[in-house]
Amino acid sequence: MANIKFHPTDTVLMQFTSGDLDPAASIMISTHLEFCPCCRQKVAAYEDEISQQLAAEESAVDIVDASGTATTETPPLSPDLAAMMQQIMSQNTEPEPNHESPQPQTITLGDKTYPLPRALRRHQQEIGPWSRLPGNIKRAQVAVGGSSKMNFIFMDSDSSLPEHTHQGQEITLVLAGQFHDEHGTYRAGDFIVQTAEHRHVPKTEQGEDCLCLTLLDAPLHFTSGLATLLNPFSQLFFRG
Repeated sequence: MANIKFHPTDTVLMQFTSGDLDPAASIMISTHLEFCPCCRQKVAAYEDEISQQLAAEESAVDIVDASGTATTETPPLSPDLAAMMQQIMSQNTEPEPNHESPQPQTITLGDKTYPLPRALRRHQQEIGPWSRLPGNIKRAQVAVGGSSKMNFIFMDSDSSLPEHTHQGQEITLVLAGQFHDEHGTYRAGDFIVQTAEHRHVPKTEQGEDCLCLTLLDAPLHFTSGLATLLNPFSQLFFRG
């Protein structure tokens, strides 16, 4: 998608390629790659770079037997390098063919239906029920393990989340529709990282809605209005 303006950093893409991200973060990157040919190209280049490094490190050596005859053999991969190679080979950075499925891989909210990201299809049973949040917003948790919390967030038409900042890092990946805040407008494929340095009010306009996938490693901290009353309970909300 040519309109994608917000991407993971090159460092994060390299960590994804080498298998150094936790499962939840890897799902976020894999899902972004479904939208973004630019980042898929970068990951493919990193895969090629790592493969070349592996080939150089595991180059053939000359072995001399008792008779003095020299033969060339390739030593086996070390366990660490073998694991890294397996990780790279198992990554799928290209869009999969759109095969027909007897059970549509979708997310349904009322009369709206959205495709379920391929990276989450094997976790479909871990997607929890939808619950309501302040500001005409809905949330469904995704139990993929780890200390960070993954959620689907649906912002209905003309909705907003109360002003807040972040006690840790919040990653938001737009899956469909768009929303905006004080820092920009975000559309499908955009990968937005917010930290304690950011304070914002995510909103949708009248006639717009937005479906996102989010990853939090600490609770939000609400900074204005009645929402500040929720802060003493934010850790319970984060766990729940």
